Amino acid sequence: MSQDFNAPPAGRRALAIPALLMLLAANAVAHSFVLIVLPPLGRKMGLADLQTGMVIGLSALMLTLSGPVWGQICERWGRRPVLLSGLAVAALFPAVLAVILTAALSSALTVGMVFAVLLLARLGQAVGTGGIMPAAQAYLADSTSAGRRAAGMGLMGAAFGAGLVIGGALAWRLGSTQAVPALLAISLLICVGLAVAWRLLPEPPRAPVPAEAARLRVASLWPFLLTTLCGVAVYALVQQVTALRYQDDFGLSLDESIGRSGATLMLTMAVMIVTQGVFVRRLGWQPSRLVRVGAVGGLLAMVVATVAPSIPVLMAAMAGLGAFLGLLLPGNLAALSLRAGAGAQAKVAGLNAIGQGLGMAAGPMMGAALHQLSPAAPYGMAGLLLLVICVLAFRPFVR
Repeated sequence: MSQDFNAPPAGRRALAIPALLMLLAANAVAHSFVLIVLPPLGRKMGLADLQTGMVIGLSALMLTLSGPVWGQICERWGRRPVLLSGLAVAALFPAVLAVILTAALSSALTVGMVFAVLLLARLGQAVGTGGIMPAAQAYLADSTSAGRRAAGMGLMGAAFGAGLVIGGALAWRLGSTQAVPALLAISLLICVGLAVAWRLLPEPPRAPVPAEAARLRVASLWPFLLTTLCGVAVYALVQQVTALRYQDDFGLSLDESIGRSGATLMLTMAVMIVTQGVFVRRLGWQPSRLVRVGAVGGLLAMVVATVAPSIPVLMAAMAGLGAFLGLLLPGNLAALSLRAGAGAQAKVAGLNAIGQGLGMAAGPMMGAALHQLSPAAPYGMAGLLLLVICVLAFRPFVR
């Protein structure tokens, strides 16, 4: 039986979804903080920028590739074991990074040893935590009715987004001067989330399904997976080039462009979080409507961003992008979940992780390349990606 979000409390299971959202937010805090502080900390430990880039890039690739494997494991072992084991690894890595940083600064490790240990630790963290998002997506699919699936996916996106914002704020305030205490505090935060999850997160009930129903039919899922890739690439692309746009198109100084870009992206993320966490649930739209409205609205927002004559217009367009991606992404996840069927939720979530990873990798590369042609060109490409989503969304297979 599926549990609706509006169902009355029923003991421990009534707290399962809040506990899941809490652990997702805690994991996102660590993810955001480490990604932001690792490049400057790498320099502080004596690493070349290329070495730090290898650590980040290879671990991101490993995280992406491990998603489908964890999806298979999640279908066999269950959602709870994968979530708890992934959270344990997520709690361990910030503490390990704090130890590596302390050892490097005290010259207890050579630069070569720092690189080797850091790379090994980061790759282990990527593999160990690769099942968190697929298992969480499958858990929400098991715990929500078909009519509330989009609301569940919206809450997942909002929780993760809120964690990203908190991690970014911590990096801004503490990353340069208090990195070790911040890392240990984040590790403790995730340990608290792990304890809460251990206590309050039961395995969701799953009715037995025939082997045929559990088979993943990728041929019918590719439009949703492509939508994930394009949607994530849009956000990653504009995230990459917004500061450059302010500097090269509007004449701001380096410091001014960084500050204005940070404010713009925080605004975009905040609007996206509110849309996913509040409006998707209150609107109660079908996934197909969420995707279609999100795609068309996002396309219009990118048209405005491409031709924006001033900073306020660009900021307004980016806020609009956040709102419409807040409709599009959970709507697409819900449609993907419903199309996959009850027996393949973790499998399809793992497959979707590949689309997310490719989007996160492709977006910045496209943005950086197109910015060389024109500061507005990357926003035009974002519009083209959203146009692709529009074409997919209005095909008859979207439900």
